[in-house]
Amino acid sequence: MKGHMKNNAVNKTDEEERITPTNFTPITEEVKQTGIRINPLKIIVGLALFVSLIILWFLLSAKSVVVTIEPNSAQVNIDGGITFELADHYLIRPGEYSVTARTEGYIDLEQSFVVGEDGHQLLALQMVKKPGHLEITTNPPNAEILVDGELIDDLAGDLINNKSAETNSKTISPLSPGEHQLEINAPRYFSQTTTVEIEGLDHTQSLHLVLKPAWGYGQISTSPAGADVLIGDTLLGKTPVTIEILSQGEEVSIRLPGYKLWTKKLTVDTGETVEIPEIVLVPADGVVELSSRPSGATVTVDGNYRGTTPITLDVSAHEQHEISLFLNGHITRKKTVSLTPGEIEVLDVSLVANKGDIQVVASPADASIWIDGILRGNISSATGKTFSLPSRPHRIEIKKPGYDTQTRIVTPQSKLNQVVRFNLLTEQQARWASTPNQITTVDSQTLKLFKPKGTFTMGASRRESGRRANEVLREVQLTRPFYLATKEVTNSQFKQFQRQHSSRHVNGNTLDRPTQPVVNVSWSQAALYCNWLSRKEKLKPVYTEKQGKITGTDINANGYRLPTEAEWAWAARATDSGAKKHGWGSGFPPRDKNGNFADVSAAKIVGRVIVSYNDGHIVSAPVGSFPPNEKGLYDLEGNVAEWVNDYYGIEFSLGTKADKNPTGPTKGEFHMIRGASWRHANITELRLSFRDYSKDPRDDIGFRIARYVN
Repeated sequence: MKGHMKNNAVNKTDEEERITPTNFTPITEEVKQTGIRINPLKIIVGLALFVSLIILWFLLSAKSVVVTIEPNSAQVNIDGGITFELADHYLIRPGEYSVTARTEGYIDLEQSFVVGEDGHQLLALQMVKKPGHLEITTNPPNAEILVDGELIDDLAGDLINNKSAETNSKTISPLSPGEHQLEINAPRYFSQTTTVEIEGLDHTQSLHLVLKPAWGYGQISTSPAGADVLIGDTLLGKTPVTIEILSQGEEVSIRLPGYKLWTKKLTVDTGETVEIPEIVLVPADGVVELSSRPSGATVTVDGNYRGTTPITLDVSAHEQHEISLFLNGHITRKKTVSLTPGEIEVLDVSLVANKGDIQVVASPADASIWIDGILRGNISSATGKTFSLPSRPHRIEIKKPGYDTQTRIVTPQSKLNQVVRFNLLTEQQARWASTPNQITTVDSQTLKLFKPKGTFTMGASRRESGRRANEVLREVQLTRPFYLATKEVTNSQFKQFQRQHSSRHVNGNTLDRPTQPVVNVSWSQAALYCNWLSRKEKLKPVYTEKQGKITGTDINANGYRLPTEAEWAWAARATDSGAKKHGWGSGFPPRDKNGNFADVSAAKIVGRVIVSYNDGHIVSAPVGSFPPNEKGLYDLEGNVAEWVNDYYGIEFSLGTKADKNPTGPTKGEFHMIRGASWRHANITELRLSFRDYSKDPRDDIGFRIARYVN
């Protein structure tokens, strides 16, 4: 073939080259494959299958979340993972997501939420409107504006963010959407209140308010004319003149040199014009500038009191006036003046002292005498000492070591010798002289002062009918004066301390009336009441407290307390002729109306009664319903039994000396109760020496209060 091709090349002429076919022999040897063949169809099918599996997995694991939003025009976007939005809901896999919403006029919303495992969830969103703005113009301009009761100039932030001098407008911004109350005030105008509905959405609303004038017009003329007319310090013109006058009234002043100032409150109805009757001005007074030596003298003009020196006096012109000056210890001076209008006269008057004699007598001797704070020597003789003093009040003090100072205010009189006697008391005597015999608490309880003398006997003789083993005879002496309440504490008084307390009732018979004695109280409640009363009067409490419980007693404190058993026994029994057995005297049973005990009227309540006795009260009576004892104390022998301060115990006299101011055992389980009650009827209980004890409240146990003298 090669030789043939070469011959063809040699034999080529200028003519068109002739092409002849050649024989083709296919290569039979197998070509070796050098790479991996890629099948596009398989790849596409595989990817489609993978995507389908992803979609199927998403559809099977995703949850339906319905998102509602107000307003519905907002654009909503959910971030945090793959979401698929359908017509009215989203498909979202469980997890944490963030939703944002934006629309004009509302504050952008951004909120996190969690998609759980529930098959269907609802996410309801509410966007908040942006604040609005209010442009206000008023007539008159620059009126005071209050929004919801707050003056807008005082509000924080940029509430007033625009003031236009051209339009006299104020723009209040921002204002929350909704209803707002506006109040517009301006001097000399009626206030106006209105309500405005703020749309919000960053919109600006306009409001124009016109206030109604609050004045009328007054036409003023004077005789003579040309006087200045003023309201306050503002000059409004000269008479005759027409001025604005508020309908509520205003003080109008008219002044003209040489004439008295004219002042009066005038009133003119709104919008009206009123002619004021002509005002006739009165010529001005003359003026007296008056002083005295010494100063402080009382001044009268024509017999009328005008004050004390130094003083400026106005007196009518062209008239004669008598001016008098009075000063204690000095001779009265008189002056006569007559002045022209506006004339000023200066008077300086010297007052002459008027003296009298004071004889001071004091006991004991050698006491020092002080007059008006100045030491004037000692009084050593029985006739005392005489002093010549100006006829005005003087402070005279008599002092001596160990004695209480005495003071008197004395006014000497001319041509009259006065004797002033002083009888000094020791400090202790003076202290008792100044101690009141009776005091009243802040809750209106009356306490009497007692100063027992000598000794008295507590307990009862073994031979006494009805005596109990705990009524041991012993001598007692009370050396500490004390106050004791004349009556038992009432329900109304105790409820000032514990408002919710109830004394309850017995078989429908109330124990809780205000004037009945308080009952169903424990000893601790009674002690806590005493402490409360002490604190109310700023006294030191007697009973120590811890977490509302009584833990101890300071018997030397000056606050209120329960009486000791010895004080109660002395108050109920002690007399000059010996200890009483019964409150009503001797004999048994008591006579009617001698006290409140278990009588025939209480037969349906108590098991035992005094069959021949009727006191008129089924249960407790109002305190003080029966006559007091000889010490002026009520209900010690009946009505309700009474807690006293002491723990219960049986104490014996040791030796021959009296037991001084006993307060009972230092500790114990029970507290003492003294006196009978409306439940008691037998001879044992109705004796004043009867001693009872308890640790629990009862419906027939109350208390009364006591105090040591400071």
